[in-house]
Parts: sequence; C-alpha cells; structure tokens
Amino acid sequence: MHFNLVTIFPELIDDFVSHGIISNAISKKKLSISTWNPREFSEDKNGRLDDKPYGGGPGMILQPDPIIKTVEAIKKKDETYVICMAPHGKVLNQRKLLDLSQRKNITIISGRYEGIDNRVEESCVDEVCSVGDYILNGGELPALILLEGISRLVEGILGDENSALEESFNDGLLEFPQYTRPENSKYGNVPEVLLSGNHSDIRRWRLKESLRRTLSLRPDLIESRQLTSEEKELIDEIKGEG
Repeated sequence: MHFNLVTIFPELIDDFVSHGIISNAISKKKLSISTWNPREFSEDKNGRLDDKPYGGGPGMILQPDPIIKTVEAIKKKDETYVICMAPHGKVLNQRKLLDLSQRKNITIISGRYEGIDNRVEESCVDEVCSVGDYILNGGELPALILLEGISRLVEGILGDENSALEESFNDGLLEFPQYTRPENSKYGNVPEVLLSGNHSDIRRWRLKESLRRTLSLRPDLIESRQLTSEEKELIDEIKGEG
C-alpha cells in the first residue's frame, strides 16, 4: 500500500514514519510513503502558499493552485484516492479505516492556518475526513492518525493478525480489559478466569467485560447494536450486579 502525504512540513511526517511499526512495514516493503510539498508547485518566487480570505476574517488561507497542482502531479504517477483532513469532514471510525485499508494508493492533504481554499475540495478531493470535533494548528497530526489507523489493518503489518481484530471498535464494542505479568501485585490481581485455561469461560468473560466497559463509557454503541441473545443475557447480569 502506498501513501502520498501533501504537507508544507514534510519533516513532521518523515520523523514519525521512521519509528515503530510503520518503519518496520516500510523496511519489509509492506508499505511505502511519499511526502509532497506544495511549495514546489508555487509560482511565487518565495514559495508563498497563503493569502488573506476574501470577505475578510482572521488568519490566512492556503491557496488552491499549488495544492491542486501537487495532486495532479501525484495522479500522473498513480491512480490515487484523495482525502483532505479538515474539521468539517466526516469523523473517522474503525469501519471507515477498514474500508480505506482495502485501497492500494491514498493521498492525504494536510491543511494549515485557517484552512484551505475550497476550490481544492471541489477540484480534486474524493473525501473529507476529521479526527474529531476540535481544532488543531494543522492537518499533519490528523493525517498521521489516518495513516497509522489504516496501515495497521493492512495484511502483514502487525505481528499477530488477530491483534487488530480483537481491539476496540472492530466488533462495535470497546475492548475488554487486558492483563499481563505479574499475576499478583499490590495494585491488584489478574482475574482468576484468565488463568483457568478454559477458553469458553475466558471468551464469555471477555465479552461480558467488553459490554460492561461499553455500557459505562460508550452507551451509544450499545444503542445502535443488534445484540445477540448472549449479549442481552450478559447485559442483564451486569445490570443486576448494580
């Protein structure tokens, strides 16, 4: 899978992808990443990319031409799906990441300042995405969130293929609590069921605790879920425990 990241701060991207799982995936040729700086497509002698908004208002807006020309240059090399990170976009969730992980080539545009001239979105963007209802200084962090969220779902990138399947949101619920050594600690002990070796009991405990956590922290996920008979039974048990 290949990612093109359009940003005026490519060094932020380069530093991030040089560590951890993404770095390993690049080394194994499971993933490839290119950064594209719109300054290289600016006709301004100083590489200027921003200007004041028409109609007045604070801050500066990224001009359309350099960004659109950047995307056009990318498309001359490969067919790509273009995503722009912006607060007004559709908020990312695990289902969207799973969908995007099926694509072979994705371009992510990172904004800066007060935003990007809307003609970019109208001309060359397939989808606008957001990481939440809050504002950041630029789109690089959201772009990296999208990059990592998609990458870890690509086959062969995680060491254990079941890791991504068992995490929060993949089945519509928050993940169950996890424990490791030591078995006993002054801060608490590992639940006995996890030490029992009984896979059926462990599965049921994990489902129950996943439901308990979701009910407590994200009840909206339960409300929108088609509950199985086992899940209904476990929720009744949880509510009966007080």
